[in-house]
Amino acid sequence: MKNLKARGILLVVAMLGLLVLAACAAPVAPASAPEGSTSTEEMAASGEMSARCGDPEKLDDTLNFYNWADYIDENIITMFEEECGVDVNLDLYTSNEEAIAKIQAGNSGYDLMIPTDYAAKILIDQGLVQELDMDAIPNAANLDPANLGMYYDPENAYSLPYAWSTTGIAYNVNSFPEAPTSYAVLFDLDQLCENSGFVSMLDDQRETIGMALQYLGYSANETDPAAQAEALELLQAQKECIAGYNSENFIQTLAAEEVVMAGSWGFAAALAYLDNENIRYFIPEEGGIIWQDNMVVPADAPHPYTAHVFINYLLDPEIGALLTEWTFGFTPNKEVVPFLSEDYYNTMETVGLLVDDETRERLEWVLRGEGAEVFSETWTTLKAE
Repeated sequence: MKNLKARGILLVVAMLGLLVLAACAAPVAPASAPEGSTSTEEMAASGEMSARCGDPEKLDDTLNFYNWADYIDENIITMFEEECGVDVNLDLYTSNEEAIAKIQAGNSGYDLMIPTDYAAKILIDQGLVQELDMDAIPNAANLDPANLGMYYDPENAYSLPYAWSTTGIAYNVNSFPEAPTSYAVLFDLDQLCENSGFVSMLDDQRETIGMALQYLGYSANETDPAAQAEALELLQAQKECIAGYNSENFIQTLAAEEVVMAGSWGFAAALAYLDNENIRYFIPEEGGIIWQDNMVVPADAPHPYTAHVFINYLLDPEIGALLTEWTFGFTPNKEVVPFLSEDYYNTMETVGLLVDDETRERLEWVLRGEGAEVFSETWTTLKAE
């Protein structure tokens, strides 16, 4: 990976918002790329990859892509446009709830979107996404079985994985010379208020309330009213010493040391580290969240075949490596590994993102089932005060 520090500066300055996995182990050590391979850029420039554009008789000249902010290397989009003659229109969102509401309203015009696991289930259950035509996605064979057959789409009839990661805590080592291990740094007021005004939480009801529930000894998915009341009381007390709820630009505030700790998605901690080498990340001993983002095609997509072609393009091993090294997530594509650089692995290890078996045991999926509406009620009460 080239110019990581420079890229970190660009990412921090340009950051408009963020995204919010499967039972996977930490990545294996990188192997060398196949000898004699031709780079994707060279092939695109020479026009040798037309086969990757599918059937030209079916391909549209437009693709409307709805994605998390800064969740794809735009060089990938440019390469696809030049190779396949398709104009890609990219719109951004900052939460699953925002994206779901847009699709629920109908006539969104989007051909492809990237919802997180529980959000994908909502869209599937409501008939808002269409079944995938696997004949148009031969690169689906590259996916690791460990990332398939998840609770939200057991047959992968409607979705294919894009990337996975975790949710935990990012912090600055200068403010925490002894590495923290517990949610107590966020919820024990004696510890938290030592950094009053310099700590942020995710502006995300399921993950922030989930953190409070895990600290209290509950599941992050606990819907019992008494447990929710305890979590609300804890979060209400916490508000006195935090800077606020921030999912849009906490990478920037971490890197600039405007905050010294933040509830964080794993990949975001890595991006902050690119601009500030003092940033680290950990999964608390009480628990954390594991999540997987997915590629789905809305039921009313105007260009569904072109969306399938782009999904297949993203599942190409070399394209998948570009995507993974941009996002600093974990790839669900087992064929990507030979293309990943040492810099990628070194960054993941240094920041503290690698997931071993012991850490995996502490992670929970966010589930959306009966009674989950209580999270919205708790969140509304918390944010209204």
